[in-house]
Amino acid sequence: MNAPAVDLTRLLRPRSVAVLGATSRETGLGSRTLRHLRDAEYTGELTVCRSSDEVPDGVDITVVAVPAPAVQDVLAGIDGRTGYAVVYSSGFEELGRPAPRMTAGTRLLGPNTVGLYYAPSRAVVTFAQAFDTLTECRHGSGAFLISQSGAFGVRLVQAAARYGLHLDGLIGTGNESDLEACALGTALIASPEAPRVLMLYLESLRDPAGLDTMLTAANAAGIQVVALLGGLTEAGSSAAASHTSAVSSDHAVLAELFAYHGALLVRDDRELVQAALGASMLGRRAGTRVGVVTGSGGAGVVAADILAARGLTLPELSAGLRQELAAQLPEIASTRNPVDVTAQTIGDNDVLAGVCGTLRDSGEVDLLLVIGREDQADAAGALTGASTPAAVALLDRDASGVRARIERGQVVLPDLATACTVLAAATAGTGAGGGGLRPVTLVGVSGNTPPTASESLALVEKAGIEVAPWRLVSGAPETLGFGAAEGWPVVLKADLPAEVHKASAGGVRLDVYGETAAEHTRAMLETGHRVIAARQLRTSLELFAGVRRDPQWGLVVSAGLGGSNIELLDLTVAVPAHLPAEWLARRLDEHVFGRVPGRYEGIAHQLAKIAYALADLAAESGFGLVECNPLALVDGRIVALDARVVAR
Repeated sequence: MNAPAVDLTRLLRPRSVAVLGATSRETGLGSRTLRHLRDAEYTGELTVCRSSDEVPDGVDITVVAVPAPAVQDVLAGIDGRTGYAVVYSSGFEELGRPAPRMTAGTRLLGPNTVGLYYAPSRAVVTFAQAFDTLTECRHGSGAFLISQSGAFGVRLVQAAARYGLHLDGLIGTGNESDLEACALGTALIASPEAPRVLMLYLESLRDPAGLDTMLTAANAAGIQVVALLGGLTEAGSSAAASHTSAVSSDHAVLAELFAYHGALLVRDDRELVQAALGASMLGRRAGTRVGVVTGSGGAGVVAADILAARGLTLPELSAGLRQELAAQLPEIASTRNPVDVTAQTIGDNDVLAGVCGTLRDSGEVDLLLVIGREDQADAAGALTGASTPAAVALLDRDASGVRARIERGQVVLPDLATACTVLAAATAGTGAGGGGLRPVTLVGVSGNTPPTASESLALVEKAGIEVAPWRLVSGAPETLGFGAAEGWPVVLKADLPAEVHKASAGGVRLDVYGETAAEHTRAMLETGHRVIAARQLRTSLELFAGVRRDPQWGLVVSAGLGGSNIELLDLTVAVPAHLPAEWLARRLDEHVFGRVPGRYEGIAHQLAKIAYALADLAAESGFGLVECNPLALVDGRIVALDARVVAR
């Protein structure tokens, strides 16, 4: 039977809650849940049950807090009679036991879930002791958290509250026997309870397509997604010890998927809370140019470094703007960016307001960072909903010290790093660098005999990629003839199966000229393998493109700088193949070729086109891995010097 649609109204705004189990002791999980609901002044119908027979028909939520061996029998008794079963009990898949199941229409949250919390309805359906101090149900931030770890999710709710960011809700998904995080996120985005900011903590990804669907829906709805991933950093494949697998880890692919959809992927729990705070208070804005105002030159320098690390820029201010600023400041002030108004002037709110207003009206900055005092939010324009996002950064204050300011809508942060993270969260943009999603139809994995090196080159050529001139040779005269026709030097390669790394197996001879060609050809032929002679091109830049078949993502496309040190260079981009080639080209420009403006113009688009030609080859043929490393930049063209095609 197909699972019914996820009706979050019954989960987040329940008119009735039944609690079954663990109520005989004050410290029992059921007793804590009852206490939280009563302390929160939940107004719905609340029923305490000792067995499934006592659960009222039609109740919205039934909390199940019984020992694991009894859970399935309890669920069988309430299946179809309650909208949701929230199963606290643990001891299932994590111990190798079967997951509990529902078949008659009831949706299951958990097992091993901490429960849920939705402040607007005062539905504190959780046993977590941290909620002893959160039953006031403060909300209005527009931020909602879905966490696969209940304990960690509760900790995040507490951490956010210390900043003055009171989350509207939390759902702990637990083992996800039925409802998983991305399905809940998609339903939440489409519901009347849709947040402005969706926070995620994910430790596993059971449904990559579901994640893609959720991120697409969030971006279309203008909802900022901020996510922390735990335990998802291993490479998705190690096929043939390939470069492609090494540089296209699951985390790299996820990072690109998030960027494409304008979502934020953060590095730790602190950044998750701070980025959510920024998205909540400042919204989603275009532009990354920051104007910094400070009374300390040193603090301005540090701020510039932190902002750069967050992907923000400090533009050089025009002469006219600097002249306007100078007219408002002492002679010793610096009107460069950061604008150092001097320690004497930073405390003058009238001057500060004038300087910030001039920067804001100039059109030369998109955001403002003021390193100042706690009471300067109004002067700096650091307020929720301001036309130009602005933040006031203090130096070395505890987060709780600015909580009241944030609760009043003043963007006052305790330190430079927090302020920079908050501003960066407002600049995530809408992603989608051009073009829509491209369909990818995969044939089954190839069962053919593994291609050899020469067959790999032929396949890549057939895919429309230019390959350096090559031919199979059976003796020294053919090598000499090839070199005379194509030019010296040539490279000789053993025509080994593509799974074998030729260089590691001693199957490559570089810099072969006419006088040594016969000797090298004979030596390689004596190994019993055929020999490839290829033109050894001199290149100004070694590049790389590859595609691997991933059990989760289907095809993953990688491209960037190549050569023998590809993993050490770490200048590659990896994307799921259903993202458009235009996105890969944009990201290559941003992360690789744009580091030297103007020098490598157009290379990213050429390389992306080659990478997606390889993707089409892999999709249509069923190959598990296709890669070209190195690709050479020759007279503005990209030419493949080597290719590997692996069947599985």
